Amino acid sequence: MGVIVPPHRGQCDAALQHLVESSAGIRAAMLALRDGRPFVERCRAQVDGGKFAAMVSSLVALGQTALRELGAGGLDHVLVEGREGKLVVSSIEGSGGLLLLAVLAERDARLGLVLGHAKTCAQAVSAAFPPDARSA
Repeated sequence: MGVIVPPHRGQCDAALQHLVESSAGIRAAMLALRDGRPFVERCRAQVDGGKFAAMVSSLVALGQTALRELGAGGLDHVLVEGREGKLVVSSIEGSGGLLLLAVLAERDARLGLVLGHAKTCAQAVSAAFPPDARSA
């Protein structure tokens, strides 16, 4: 496996800022590295970035393992719904599994809109990788 070139942090930050500021009901968004460290985050609510990144990494690893063991294909996203909010986590295409996007939304946020906005943000982050890194 080759070396994965990280994306442009400024473009990633701008994508997260746009997601949080233009999407009603989104409380926090983070790009976490697959090893559980935060890369970039934008939050309207108080969130411990280190814990958030570690939990996101663990959720994705567990989801990937469960789907693989059950023969259900690759992971698209993980959705966790609680009484006070929703968490959507997905991998960033073109990152070679390096980056994970986590979006924390309010309880009343419409799930379809949250998923759509998260997908748009993930595409913007994917475009932040150098062109030669995306094709690798």
